[in-house]
Amino acid sequence: MIPSPAPAGRAPLLPHLHLHLEPEERKRRELGMPGRNFGDRHQFFEAHRVDRADAVPVTVRDLRRFLADVHTEQREQGVAHAELRLSPRRFLRDGMTWQEFTDTVQGCLAPLRDPVMRAVLLVNRNSPAPFLAMVTERIAELPPVFTGVDLAGDEIQHPDVRPAVPLFRAAADSGLGRTVHAGEFGPEEHIWRALDVLGAQRIGHGVSAAAGSALMWRMARDGILLEVSLTSNVALGAVPGPAAHPLPAFLEAGVPVAFNSDVPLHTGRTLVDELRLASDALGAAPEVIRDLQSRAARHCFTRHPPARSGSASSPPAGSACG
Repeated sequence: MIPSPAPAGRAPLLPHLHLHLEPEERKRRELGMPGRNFGDRHQFFEAHRVDRADAVPVTVRDLRRFLADVHTEQREQGVAHAELRLSPRRFLRDGMTWQEFTDTVQGCLAPLRDPVMRAVLLVNRNSPAPFLAMVTERIAELPPVFTGVDLAGDEIQHPDVRPAVPLFRAAADSGLGRTVHAGEFGPEEHIWRALDVLGAQRIGHGVSAAAGSALMWRMARDGILLEVSLTSNVALGAVPGPAAHPLPAFLEAGVPVAFNSDVPLHTGRTLVDELRLASDALGAAPEVIRDLQSRAARHCFTRHPPARSGSASSPPAGSACG
């Protein structure tokens, strides 16, 4: 059942909780390179392998510029709070140090308003054990703009989430929110593992959650938000079309949802487009959908890390955006 809209009075807060930076795609466009075909999940995951020989390098200067660009894009869409997925492995592969990566993100995002921008550290399911161990060891050092962690990647090829358990425990100990890409292409068991093994508080996509009434009851009871992206689910073949998406079942079960553009450079769709598509799919008025999106603000990741000397709460020299 679609919740009734809140009483009129003020414009709803629009959070955008599942948004990828797509750094290589941004760099390719700047260089005038042709677009890539992501017609299904196989092509998508192959194109996003960090060990590809033909990967286009992204520099610290590129990262600063791209973060500023995303902020402008989100402001133009009326977003009030955005959480941006960032993969450190991708940037370290191009020669950045961990400190350069985290300082750059902190220095660029901390001063931003309208919208506020926060970072979610994305770790891939196929990450080598030494990389996972390094991130786990340093997770408590993340500067304040990092408010969450995400496990992403091909859940069909890499269904076992146990290697990420130490990382997610360290993230919880550091006050970071936890989300997991699960159930986009895999069965509902992948979502159960994200909840019970990793302690996920939100689920990215979660299309297969609708297959299990017990799972949806659990998610509704515990307030586990589903980060929904209608367009990318269709584009990558998770569902055959918007009308086939289980979104109505999620709402009927009382599972909280947020709409997201996910990979907007790939799909060419903005958050505004996603809200419009949700309105069409549900047969609901646009103001009802915007109010539903505003309710997702309570699921934004917040973090109050312990004070530490040498904190990067102020932008380090040379790390300003633009």
